[in-house]
This record gives sequence, C-alpha cells and structure tokens, in this order.
Amino acid sequence: MPFSANCPACGAPIVFKSSASFHGVCEFCRSTVVRHGGNLENLGRMADLIEDASPIQIGTEGQYRGVHFAVIGRIQLRYTAGVWNEWHLLFDDMRGGWLSDASGEYLISFLKAPGAPLPEFATLMPNDELKLAGRDFVVTDREEAMCISGQGELPFAFGAGYPAQLVDLRTTDEAEAAFASIDYSETPPLFFVGESLPFAAFKFANLREGAAAPKSAGPVKALQCPHCGGAITLHDKAVQSVACPSCLSVLEADNQSLRILQKAAAATRVEPLIPLGSSGRFGDKDWTVIGFQQRVITADGIDYPWQEFLLHHPKEGFRWLVESEGHWNWVTTISKPPRYSVGLPTATYGGETYRRFSSGSAETRYVIGEFTWKVSVGETWEIIDFIAPPKMVSRESSHNETTWSLSEYLPPEEVATAFKLKTALPEAVGIGMNQPNPRTESHRRVWSTFWKFLALAIVAQMLWFFFLGGRTLLDQRLVFSPGKDEPTTTQAFQLDSGARNLVLRHDTDLDNNWLGLGLTLVEKNSGRAWTAQSDVAYWHGSDGGENWSEGDKTRELVFRDLPAGTYYFVIDPEISTEKPVAVADRVKVIRDQAAWSNFFFLLIFLAAFPLFSRYRMTAFENERWKNADFLSSGADFGSGDSSDDDSDSGGDD
Repeated sequence: MPFSANCPACGAPIVFKSSASFHGVCEFCRSTVVRHGGNLENLGRMADLIEDASPIQIGTEGQYRGVHFAVIGRIQLRYTAGVWNEWHLLFDDMRGGWLSDASGEYLISFLKAPGAPLPEFATLMPNDELKLAGRDFVVTDREEAMCISGQGELPFAFGAGYPAQLVDLRTTDEAEAAFASIDYSETPPLFFVGESLPFAAFKFANLREGAAAPKSAGPVKALQCPHCGGAITLHDKAVQSVACPSCLSVLEADNQSLRILQKAAAATRVEPLIPLGSSGRFGDKDWTVIGFQQRVITADGIDYPWQEFLLHHPKEGFRWLVESEGHWNWVTTISKPPRYSVGLPTATYGGETYRRFSSGSAETRYVIGEFTWKVSVGETWEIIDFIAPPKMVSRESSHNETTWSLSEYLPPEEVATAFKLKTALPEAVGIGMNQPNPRTESHRRVWSTFWKFLALAIVAQMLWFFFLGGRTLLDQRLVFSPGKDEPTTTQAFQLDSGARNLVLRHDTDLDNNWLGLGLTLVEKNSGRAWTAQSDVAYWHGSDGGENWSEGDKTRELVFRDLPAGTYYFVIDPEISTEKPVAVADRVKVIRDQAAWSNFFFLLIFLAAFPLFSRYRMTAFENERWKNADFLSSGADFGSGDSSDDDSDSGGDD
C-alpha cells in the first residue's frame, strides 16, 4: 500500500509507492529523506541531475514479459566513459527491478542468489569466466563508478558522492541474451540477473516529453570551443566528448558547457576520407559523420593505420564506418559477446564460426568530432579479429572493459555512392581481412554445372548399358583339343548396320593353364579380314595356408568401326604343352557394348573444371591469410591474447 508524508524541509507531499522503499528525494526541494515508520527524516539536499539522453522519467510505464511496471526511482552514476542511469521499477505483482539505459542499451535485471561465492572485485578482469546462478558468464566491464545524484524512491540508502564498484557480465549461451551485474557497494555484494532488450520491447508509455524513441532527432546544441572559440555542434545527448576540428582539443560535453579534457599536442593533421558532417544513405536511412579517429597498430617498428568514422542517425543511434588500405566495413557494436575462450582459434556468433585472423595493440593517434565516450589521444585497446567473410567480429579490451563489434564488408564504390563523394576513394590494396572471395560464386556455378553434366552422363551411360547397347550377335560354345592343328571357324553373324564397336568375349574353363588365340575376323562377302592375337591364363594355389590366384579365365577383344555385312571368326588356338588338356571356350560376339573407359575419361574431363575453379578460389584465400598473424586454421604465429592494457577509456561503443 502506498505511504504518503510531508517533506520535513519544504512540506511538499512525498509518496512511497513501494513498501520496500525507505529512501527518496523530494521532487520540489531535492532533499534526501529516509522513512522511519510514519515519519520522514531529512538527510540533506541531493545534487542536481545531469542532463542526459534518456527518454525515461519517473512515472514512465512499461511491460516486461507481460507484467506491467512503473518507474519509481532513479540513481545517476558517473564512470570513466560518461554517465548512465539505473531506474528503479515497481511491478504490478509488487516485485522490484532495475532498468539500465547506458549508451542506448536497455538492460533489465532483478536481485537473485548467485548460487556460488562471489569473487572479490579486485580479482576480476575483463574476459574472466564465471559460473553463477547456473549460467556461464564472461566479465565485460569492471567499473569504479560514483553516484552523482538520485530521484524518486529507492530501496537502499544513497547519497551523492558514494562509490559503487560494479562488474557487468554477459552470457556466452547463444540461446539467450542474459545479462548480470555484481554490485560491490554493499556487503555482501548484490547479484542481479536479467537481459538486454530493444527499446520497443518494453512498450513504454509516459516517456519524457517528445521522446518517442531512445534518440532525439537533429542537432542538440551548438557551442564554442573554450580553447580556441571554434564552433562545436553536438548531434545527440548521448555524446560524451568532442574533439574540436579547429584546435584538436578534446572536450567533455557537460550539461550546457564544454570542459577541456585534453589539450592537443603538436600533431600532423589527418584529412578524413569523408569530411565531418557528410551525410550518406545506407539502406533507406541517412547517416551523418559526426566523429573521426585514426588508430594505429605498430608491428616490427612499422605503423599500420586505419580510419574510423562515427555515424549518427536520430532514431537508430550510432554505427561505425571503418577504412583500412582502401577496404571498408560497416560496424555495429553487439551487446551479446560471441562464444570464445582465450587462446582458442575460433569464436562463434549467431550460429556462425569465425576464424581468428589477427591481433594487436591499437593506439588512437588522431581524433576530431563527437564521441559517445570520453575519447583521448593515446588511448590503447587490445584487439582480436575473427573472420567469416564477408563478416568479422572483433574484441576490444582494456584493463576494465571489453566490447565486441560485428563488421560487414562494403565495396568502396558503395561508400562513394552513399556519400556522393566528388573525390575518388583510394584503391583497395591487397585483400581485406573479411573481403568476400570474388571467385566463390563462380566456383559455385562451376560445381552446379559439373553436377548437372555428371548426372546427364550417368543417365546416358545407364541407358546405353542396359537398353540401347550391348546386343549379342553370336553365342557359341567351342572346345579346343591338344594336338588339333586345324583352326576353328565360328558361326556367321550379321551386322545390319555399321558397328561402333564389336566385342569378342572368351569365357574359358582354364585351371592352372594358359591358352593362346590367333584371331581373324572375316567379312564373308568381301573377304576383308581383321587379325588380332590374344591369350587367356589363369593360375591359383595355396602358399603357407593362404590362397592366391593370378590371371583371369575371361578375355575380351574389341574391333572398332566395322561396316555392315556378314561376319565370322577364324580362331587358331595354341594350348600349353606343359598341361595339354582340352579347353572349353564360350564365345560371345556383342555389338556396340557400352564402354566404361569412355565414361571415365568424360568424368576426368568434367572434373577438371571444378578442380581448377577450386584452385583459383583457394589461391585467393591463401593470399588473404598471408596478411594474418594467425594461420588459416587459427594456430598462432603472431601476438596472443592480451587485455592488460593501462587504458581505461572507450573504443568502438
């Protein structure tokens, strides 16, 4: 039942909607009050809230898994990369929950027993794996935040300036998008479990005035650089810092002013391939370039730079466009980390396996424009890239945070068309990490054609073998006796038309013996003759208890391209003198018998095309992997996993 009392500082009514709420902030005088039975105690004035990009406010309503909730409280925290909100929820079933809206991501969570002892905050690092509440989690963020303000009613004591050590966890299970956090501001630590959901899934109502989506449209404010007086335009309230294009100073977007975070050192200016403020159309949406940074990986004393462009859309939020040696990628930050363990050659995301390609320590060398974290020149992140062309997933780690992103390859001409660039983009050099293999599609077509022709060849061979070919013209049994010198003449047979081939088959009863055959094929009417010599041999026995055999009792001869006519064979036998016994021979004459040798030659010819296509496709992949510091199998011959960097500021988030 709601509890109502008057503020001890200003007398305004304060209503506690939840019986679990004991602390609140008067919305009129900002006094922090604590509830003692039916009385309220004034603990002092709460600091003012910092203006932010959240569309949520006290009184916002929504749904989660079919249960209605209302937002009744809020704490605002500051961390190294900016500010985020934790909204206290009260459900119709009187449950309490929390909703976080950091960096445009919406995370709902509930207090839960961890099911195992929670590790000490100091022992946890990004990418550590934990099993809590029956689920496998990986540490993605480790922050020492500070509460800067509060609002509404909350279930615990709070005040501006109190520290909050927090650890964020994500599940690696592809079947769910579980999120968890450990709050070390209390003893024992509190464990919360929930999930990440899109803004629309909550069916919000009573949002902040004019906020129908998580992003506000158009430029938010135009300011002047406090260092040089140059014009600064902020496109979104989620922007945490901006690098002045004029003097290169890095500034913090704090309330209605700009505060210098980092003065630019003397540096060679870098001209972005796409100017700040350019608008490009991808799909059916227009994206504006609001930030630019150049990052570098140094290997063996050589710098390998690339350019990153932060894009903004009023409703869709932020994306990255990344260029390296003329190769372009569309990059989206992903909230659910792929399944990956340190040292493994692959990562799995969205049911697809990505192979490890390269890694290194990336340093930010140059920045201008707006960013969603407190950017600084000199910050470094450890990067590992995994590829499944045309896609790539990348892990970026600092000593307190890990982020993952999904990249999709873009042809340079698509980028130039989207921004209607008047200056040609640089030609692509070599093969991009996740550049699609241009020979893959032609290889598929070649294989498809091969299978069609193979099926046709098999059908033709079977038809010929079983139905159209192999007609028997003569089937005669002969006996060759020793001592008989006279040749034997077969019965005559008729060729009504020319024969592509004529097969003479001998099927004998030889047993450890051989038979020589002098053969003459005679056309009866013209007297034209074709001669051939053949022999049949078959031996068998036993040696050391093992049976063996050699030769064959059957023999075939082929006569080709015979004209029509009446034919007979004259056979002059030669029987072995070592075993002079009679030999029975069944003689068959078959016309146009299916020839398997021709079929196999055809198969070899057809297979040459997909094999050559496969060679060309593999050659492209081999050339790609020459640029990697990992083998194509994922085996390491370059740098390894590392997340011990001393940077504590943001990356591509």
